Amino acid sequence: MTEPLVKVRDLAVHFPVEKGLFFKKTVAHVRAVDGVSFDIYPGETLGLVGESGCGKSTLGRAILQLIRPTAGKVFFQGEDLTQLRGEALRDARCDFQIIFQDPYGSLNPRMTVGDIVGEPLKIFNIVRGKAWERRVQELFGLVGLDPKF
Repeated sequence: MTEPLVKVRDLAVHFPVEKGLFFKKTVAHVRAVDGVSFDIYPGETLGLVGESGCGKSTLGRAILQLIRPTAGKVFFQGEDLTQLRGEALRDARCDFQIIFQDPYGSLNPRMTVGDIVGEPLKIFNIVRGKAWERRVQELFGLVGLDPKF
């Protein structure tokens, strides 16, 4: 059997509840995610289902290290993402993609579709200039969109 592509162990995200205007004191914690474990093997898809506010998005953000977990480990291709910082974490994020359930969280009305599709290519210094335009047009063609868009 192959190794899991993603391995999550005892992941927890707790948010502090603070009291006080000038001298803040933590009086409690909201347990948004608590003790989640699972494996995703190559070729598998995991769907998270739950009511609004149950922690689905928080779990996704913690897996990608957009929110640092309070506890637990996240492994991607055997590498512990919870130990990565700075440039190493940025490099690892080239292999991730999050799709937000709120379309306004995914789309910027001030950007063209080409800018949105090509943004990761710029952020991660994959291609620039004319090569960027060609790659975006190629990606459009792969999904059946007119490259002129």
